[in-house]
Amino acid sequence: MARGLVILAWLLLTVPAVFVAAKGFSALRRRQALVQGRTVTGAPAVLAGLILLAWAAGMLGFAALIVLRQLGR
Repeated sequence: MARGLVILAWLLLTVPAVFVAAKGFSALRRRQALVQGRTVTGAPAVLAGLILLAWAAGMLGFAALIVLRQLGR
């Protein structure tokens, strides 16, 4: 039961992280992003893309920590 919950937690972190990372890569590639309902271009869009990538990396890192912690038991 506990392993099933760990797998669920891992999935609930990794699946959204993939979408957040895709949105970040898209903002970097197109230099355009939607921020608080407004379209921004140029440097603010690149910054938003980098922030999205950092957020996704944090989510993936935390998911990895959850799995590594469970495997250590």
